[in-house]
Amino acid sequence: MEEMRDISRREELPGAATWREWMGLGALTLAVFMLATDMTVLFLAMPSIAADLTPGATQMLWMIHIGELLAVGFALTMGRLGDSIGRRRLLVIGISVYGLASLMAAFSTEAWMLIATRALLGVATATVMPSTMSLLRNMFFDPKQFSVAIAINLSAFSAGMALGPPMGGLLLDHFWWGAVFLINVPVAIGLLAVSPLLPEYRNKDSKRMDFVSVLLSSFALVALIFGLQEMANDGFNLFYGGSVVTGIAVGFLFIKRQMSTEDPLLDLHMFRIPVFRFSLIAVTVVLLVTTGADMLFAQHLQAVVGLTSTEAGLLLIIPAILSMAGTLIAPALTRWMRPAYAMGYGLLTAVGGALLIMLTVQDTGAIILIIGVSLIGFGVGPAMTIASEQIISSVPQERAGTASAMSDVSSGLGSVLSIAFIGSLGMLVYRWSLMGSIPAGVPPEIAHSAMENVGTAVAVSDRFPEMLPVIQSSFTVALQAIYGIAAIGLFVLMIIIVWKLRYVRQDDKASSKQETSF
Repeated sequence: MEEMRDISRREELPGAATWREWMGLGALTLAVFMLATDMTVLFLAMPSIAADLTPGATQMLWMIHIGELLAVGFALTMGRLGDSIGRRRLLVIGISVYGLASLMAAFSTEAWMLIATRALLGVATATVMPSTMSLLRNMFFDPKQFSVAIAINLSAFSAGMALGPPMGGLLLDHFWWGAVFLINVPVAIGLLAVSPLLPEYRNKDSKRMDFVSVLLSSFALVALIFGLQEMANDGFNLFYGGSVVTGIAVGFLFIKRQMSTEDPLLDLHMFRIPVFRFSLIAVTVVLLVTTGADMLFAQHLQAVVGLTSTEAGLLLIIPAILSMAGTLIAPALTRWMRPAYAMGYGLLTAVGGALLIMLTVQDTGAIILIIGVSLIGFGVGPAMTIASEQIISSVPQERAGTASAMSDVSSGLGSVLSIAFIGSLGMLVYRWSLMGSIPAGVPPEIAHSAMENVGTAVAVSDRFPEMLPVIQSSFTVALQAIYGIAAIGLFVLMIIIVWKLRYVRQDDKASSKQETSF
């Protein structure tokens, strides 16, 4: 109760953050870093896991995807739950479950056991991410400090994604595969030890959660993302297509219920706020046009440029560092110009990077390509940071957890849609280009195998060396097409953001005239 009164006083008289808030930010940053590294090291550990647990092909896919599937599927529910029971309390619960699930995953002896613990990790992630972002709203009341805090928090995610592979490689070189999970346990214990530094916030006017809405939202997101993920892996079939259609249909039922219930799980009035609405669009579109492109780019470095996986991984640290730099300069940019213009300049830089790759990929080496990807990372850094900040700060305090969860949902959907559609489109262009270029004398079954994916195609070229040039040329055409789409998407987004949000200032509050609907 005393903490609630303290928060109320600070909301009335906002001031500079103290050492307590900055130490708390360090703890939240460490939590985000832990989650980000966990997303990347699993791919490195899969060969060792497969050798030890001997999972089937379907089980391997579930090991990889179930965590992300449930993290996005339960994000909205957990964001709302944090607003109701307390954001710090939910974070403590989430970190505790995450540490316990990591311990169980490290010592899994069966494939089903690892799948179950990965599912538990996904649900725990859904509790941690919305709580982490929304708690910053309770800790940094000064707009400039809040902007810095958001930038630091998001840069930790970029750092985790970049450092996850080398950290995972180091662990796998010296320990068994369970070490990539076990390392999370001391981190979780440390986070729980410093959690008293964090403030608590709970919406005392919140009513009991509508569990029908919880079921509808979770089922809709899980069904939609499951269908999209599996189509990206295995191609279209009726079951996966039906899952997507079912998810969309249940999503409409969820929205209809939110319009009629007294205390909705998702307050649709938030979407009437231009800053909130277009910031969500920005997050979704950026990830939509870049995630699939990044996946194909990593393959291009190995299959076409000829780098080893280690060399490609080390080179990709450079754009990750530039992305962190772009994230961290966002607060400085918004002190000099309005947020929409800062986002616009960042997106324009990213457009330049995409065009550089598109125009030079046919006849250039790794260095120019890395410069192009680095420009994209550096440019989208401010855009993503400012958009994330505005998503949380544009809504009333009692909806910050839900707003943060919507940011996570948008990110997840953007990434999944990118892999499902942009990645699939790239492979479609690759197959179309390869189909008309296969040298005479190559057996049909070999040609068909080369069209499955570029990794298989390169393996085929060991037996038929004449295939390698056409495989590389076809994949280069595909990469050109994808980065051309990325350039167009980012440019259109830049125009929309600058036009629609040009009047918004950095210190605009949720109590402004933009949100009279509340």
